[in-house]
Amino acid sequence: MPVIDEILEKINASGMGGIKKVELKKIFGKECENILEELKTTEKIFIEKKGVAYFVWTRENYVQHLTQNDPKFKVMLNMLDGMNQSLAKVQAHADTLQEELERCVSQANVSKNDDFEGMFNSSLNESSTSIGWVPFDKIREKICEHQNLSKEKFYQMATNLIENNQDKYELSSGGQEGIVMRGLVHGYVRNI
Repeated sequence: MPVIDEILEKINASGMGGIKKVELKKIFGKECENILEELKTTEKIFIEKKGVAYFVWTRENYVQHLTQNDPKFKVMLNMLDGMNQSLAKVQAHADTLQEELERCVSQANVSKNDDFEGMFNSSLNESSTSIGWVPFDKIREKICEHQNLSKEKFYQMATNLIENNQDKYELSSGGQEGIVMRGLVHGYVRNI
């Protein structure tokens, strides 16, 4: 076992009372001083003067020592614990609100999609010719104006609607704008 590990083990075994630096020097010799400085720099140990002697603790033992012997530290630690508990409550509340918001948005999207399908069918029925074909741009103008949708959003929703209900709609290629399927612009639609 390397000397540094032996020193750490001896310091840890001393518990929250700590161990005198002089005792460590007696056990491990003068080379102990450099190792202690290295461990102190990396905050693996803490050294504090009590009276005329220097005591050494590991991090965990030092926190326990301060909790037992320093009333200011104890008060600050309790305040920190209280803040952590408050933050945990705030985070839990924020998570609940986020879930509620996501649920509301999901319901709004379902409602909007239902509204879209109803408006799409209504516009299709109102605008259909004797043979039933309606240009997509006519339907888009009505729906986008009513639901405040962009052209891209309309065609995205129309594509989803038609792909999910292929038994209800028939597409025809042609026209200036429409749904692109298999590389062709399908600018006309009708009910089946």
